[in-house]
Amino acid sequence: MKIIEWNINHRLGYSKAKMPEWVADVIRKKDADIVILTECSNRVPNWKIEKDKAFDSNKYLVFTSNNNQGKQNDVTIAIKKQKIEVLYSKSFFSDGYNAPDHLQLKCRCKENNQEFTVVGMRIHAMKISDKQKYKQFDMVINELKEERKVIIAGDFNNNRRNYCEKDKWNLKEIDEHLNGEYIRITPEGASIYRDVDTKDAHCFAEDHFFVKGIKDIAVKPYDRTFVDKDKAIYKWGTDFQTRYGWEKSENQISDPYPDHAILEAEFIV
Repeated sequence: MKIIEWNINHRLGYSKAKMPEWVADVIRKKDADIVILTECSNRVPNWKIEKDKAFDSNKYLVFTSNNNQGKQNDVTIAIKKQKIEVLYSKSFFSDGYNAPDHLQLKCRCKENNQEFTVVGMRIHAMKISDKQKYKQFDMVINELKEERKVIIAGDFNNNRRNYCEKDKWNLKEIDEHLNGEYIRITPEGASIYRDVDTKDAHCFAEDHFFVKGIKDIAVKPYDRTFVDKDKAIYKWGTDFQTRYGWEKSENQISDPYPDHAILEAEFIV
């Protein structure tokens, strides 16, 4: 089965800017069995229209965390009906920084009757400590203790690849924290900011799969090819920021244009 995750950069949906129509086109052409969208929000004016375009109701069941009351971002998961049965869904109420943006589906593969759990999540990024990020992650991991087969996908807002300070929210420490319970699956290169090599000192890979009990999963390279859809917005090509002065809004991709690469894999349950 094919699974993708994409942070589509709605940033709480406070902006009145509309979601670009080509985002739905990109999602449709991927034709994935499972689609996870993070950092989305139905407060974006045309979100429902574009979501309906992205997911044909004859092909997909679509679930969303509907977190309006918490005023945080949502997670949306679409499941291809032909291949997968959805048994139930769960979502944490993300209010402040006690819980991540989160949506969880218990599924059954129609081909072999194997049950598995799919989780889409986003660890919060701003005004939150590393300790709080671990607590958000542990909320999800602890919820899944009894599950045998799990795929977690999302935006984890971790530090750059080569940063490995003890007890900080970085990939080395996250892997050690999981103690072999899950395997992290990450493509080479960066999923945000500049499109750089894995060995670059400022390589930021924030979008990952974490899997447990899955027979086989093959990750594909991070996909930034959607930048060709609007060269006026993506004026630095596959880079999502200028080389210098990235902290300035004029040197970043504006809301609500995606500023994360697409994460994609094929797996067998």
